[in-house]
Amino acid sequence: MLKNYLKIAWRNIQRNKGYTFITVVGLGIGMAASILILIWVQFELSVDRYHEHSDRIYAVWRNNHANGEVNSWDYTPAPYVPALKEQYPEVEEATRITEWDPMLISFEANSFYEKLTFTEPGFFKMFRFEVLEGDPIAAMEQPESIVLTESLAQKLFGTTSVLGKTVTIEKQLDFEVRAVVADFPGNSTLQFTGFLPFGKLEQMGWVDDFWGNNSYRSFAMLRAGTSLESFNAKFKSFTADNTEYDDISDFLFPFRDLHLKSKFENGQSVGGKIELIRMFSIVSFIVLIIAGINFVNLSTAQSDRRSKEVGIRKISGAQKEMLIGQFLAESTMVALSAYLIALVLVSLTFSSFRDLIGQELQSPLSQPFFWIISAAYVLIIGLLAGSYPAFLMSSYRPILALKSKMDQRKNLGIKPREVLVIFQFAVVVILISSTWIVRDQMRFVQNRDLGINEDRLIFHPVTSKMRENKSALRNELSSLPGISSVSYTFSPLTDIYSDTDAMQWQGKDPDFKPNISRMGTDAGLIATAGKELISGREIDVYTFPSDSSSMMINEKLAALLGFEDPLGQVIRDDEKDYTIVGVVKDFIMESPFDEVKPIAVFGPFRELNFIHLRLNEQVNLSEAMAQIQNTIGKFNPDAPFEYRFVDQENDQKFISQERTAKLTSIFTALSIFISCMGLFGLAAFIVERKKKEISVRKVLGATVSSLIGLISSEFARLVGIAILIGVPITWYVMSDWLETFNYRTVLDWSIFIWTGGLTLLIALLTVSSQAIKAALVNPAKTLKSE
Repeated sequence: MLKNYLKIAWRNIQRNKGYTFITVVGLGIGMAASILILIWVQFELSVDRYHEHSDRIYAVWRNNHANGEVNSWDYTPAPYVPALKEQYPEVEEATRITEWDPMLISFEANSFYEKLTFTEPGFFKMFRFEVLEGDPIAAMEQPESIVLTESLAQKLFGTTSVLGKTVTIEKQLDFEVRAVVADFPGNSTLQFTGFLPFGKLEQMGWVDDFWGNNSYRSFAMLRAGTSLESFNAKFKSFTADNTEYDDISDFLFPFRDLHLKSKFENGQSVGGKIELIRMFSIVSFIVLIIAGINFVNLSTAQSDRRSKEVGIRKISGAQKEMLIGQFLAESTMVALSAYLIALVLVSLTFSSFRDLIGQELQSPLSQPFFWIISAAYVLIIGLLAGSYPAFLMSSYRPILALKSKMDQRKNLGIKPREVLVIFQFAVVVILISSTWIVRDQMRFVQNRDLGINEDRLIFHPVTSKMRENKSALRNELSSLPGISSVSYTFSPLTDIYSDTDAMQWQGKDPDFKPNISRMGTDAGLIATAGKELISGREIDVYTFPSDSSSMMINEKLAALLGFEDPLGQVIRDDEKDYTIVGVVKDFIMESPFDEVKPIAVFGPFRELNFIHLRLNEQVNLSEAMAQIQNTIGKFNPDAPFEYRFVDQENDQKFISQERTAKLTSIFTALSIFISCMGLFGLAAFIVERKKKEISVRKVLGATVSSLIGLISSEFARLVGIAILIGVPITWYVMSDWLETFNYRTVLDWSIFIWTGGLTLLIALLTVSSQAIKAALVNPAKTLKSE
């Protein structure tokens, strides 16, 4: 029976090559999009879940309750973890890590800036990695040890058999290699190439007992069977119990959920990347549905043509169940053909898709499990897409089927076929308008005035060797013809490394604890960064040595302080007084999507870790960079020249939104293409069925334009309904999406007008080719049998 089903199905597919082509190609594209997104989703859901104890590992988070708001962050002070392990027996293990800028690691002539971390033995007890050599847990107990990843060992030594070899960090600290571990997998949020003992920081006196210095990320592993809810109820007052900070509460958050759910509001996780994953999962599913609609529409459109076949089969004794099986076999064969096309498309586009989303995805085509899932995937899609046509056509009464009366049933409202067309184009409307809105938001933020002139501005990390001769290096760089200004800073102009809510000033309400960002500089920041000085002067410790106790503030902080004239006012921070000497126009150093933050720019604030250089406008870039490299090389011998452009670093902040815009554009294009294919096939079938009516109208004097309008109006009506449905849905969804940004554009009704016009134009152009073809046919050829 099955063999007979397949044979007849193949004959029917061959008999309707045009409609089959449209169905198979559309369904294949939809399947390919769905497969790619499912591969991506599977990868994202696997992030940080491969550790043996991932269900018991938690990240330490803290809430600050101030000014009626709750702010969450995941950094802790140095004494936090020792106190945590001592006071809570439910904690089996805990560890701290540093997340500093890349450090210089050297072996003989090889020197590289690498992402290293200082950590503790507990790190390798909690997070399990493949050990290639040595014992990483024992290594972290020795202050002079280092653990390398496989790639860094190869990079430095050309081999992974490196136990006992000595490497130098920042050209001043020597460490012996005591272990080598495998590289972090791509689905790990922790990505380090080397591990240094936290005990070394303590040995050098770099670790303090101040609970207000939040410089480390901390993780804890609870004992098996411990309830997170009950533990967090006890843990909530941990900081308050150990310090005077009674406005801080603590909680553990599942480490494996951080990647997808690290967005916090009012102290609670409200989502994060999971929202993007869900959105594109839904969109890919909808694209697949649109492709399936083509199959349903074209199958039901041919119901009149196949009604005689159904009637004859029923008269010959075929039961309804047999006919359903026949039609489902046909739809499954179509689905299988579409899936083969989908696999070809996935193979051809996989590399580009992987680059687009920026993840090292592994192709599933070589995995047996994928093919098992594929069989179920084809079967489910074939059954779902073919079930409606199968049940519809198998229910025909033989006498009506044989008399071709199938189309004489009364049309009660909108036909199911029309509903599906409306759904298709409503989705197209939503995707087109959403793409426009996403791109509008991108352009709006990218055109935002950051208060910094990014053009021709570079920065370089300051190493210990460079720090030994800071003034001499500054003077030599300033004398180069390609450089117009130089400034040392605490952090790069693309990021904030420090903030506080403990600043004090005259007249401040004790309960008012705003979070203020901190930055440091030596001199020349205004000219180097291209900032605008509003009042007073800038910090210059070379002209004014007392500026080590001076401060510049931005407009936001000036308004927050509340002074009529902030110049000369004293701000107390970390038990030291600073005098305000200047006010600068607001500038943005972190996310361009956020509101402007209050920023205090101190005189040499702690260590100045970066040097910024502004290049002259008429400079020859290659010559200038060569001169800068030679000059820095004199003060930083045997170290790579690791400069970065400020504008390129800021561009990286838009990557996530750019990927969203590109993915939305791709899915929009696919939806339009698939919908138009289905509309084209449907129009061709309707024109074929109405060819005699069109010929009669033409004989009676109807013009070509009126006939085209007659044929097109039916589809124009459906697309018009789709526009009316899609616009309010888009308005609602995209309004919510824009609310996630502090700095955002506003929805413009013109977007929806253009979307509606474009959608209608696309639909009419798709249908018009068939309408024109029908209107130009000679009526004599069509009516000669009459």
